[in-house]
Amino acid sequence: MEEEKRLIKKKDSKLIKKIYIMLAVIIFVIVIIDQVTKIIAININYANIIPDFLNFHVAENRSGTYGIGSSSTFSYVLTNLIVVAVLLKFITSQNEFIDIKLRVFLSFIIAGGISNTIDRIFRGFVVEFIDFAVLPVINIADIFIIIGWLSFVAIFAAFSVNEMRTNKEKRKARLKDNDQKSGKE
Repeated sequence: MEEEKRLIKKKDSKLIKKIYIMLAVIIFVIVIIDQVTKIIAININYANIIPDFLNFHVAENRSGTYGIGSSSTFSYVLTNLIVVAVLLKFITSQNEFIDIKLRVFLSFIIAGGISNTIDRIFRGFVVEFIDFAVLPVINIADIFIIIGWLSFVAIFAAFSVNEMRTNKEKRKARLKDNDQKSGKE
């Protein structure tokens, strides 16, 4: 029995290592794509893709999300690094509670945060270049951050609804059992 448990644990450990390698690759690829597209955008500087809807033009974001906050590069770098560290800790410490989907979406957030932090460290600002007429100017990292957070919220909401439904069914079953026990006495 002990040998069987050890083999299962070893197999789980190998699977977790493979998952971490896959997540590292996802993060690396997103950071590279974002950094390369920023370099291309800086060299092109402006392109009218769909008139009155989508343009590519370079904007220097020296403030926070959607232009909110001061222009303290240090505070934004520190905040980004803290968020990335917390998400990495969450991914690595919750092996039995989170699935691969959630890990991938959290990796999107981590990748976007790392790439925007690279901009802040080496440029002093985040390069934004995707301009939808009705939204703030964004970049590829921002898109992955948004997809990651929205997916995280959707997964958490679905989980919460499922848990509430399960708890409600358990309460009903307990009440039914209690009623039956009361009726027999």
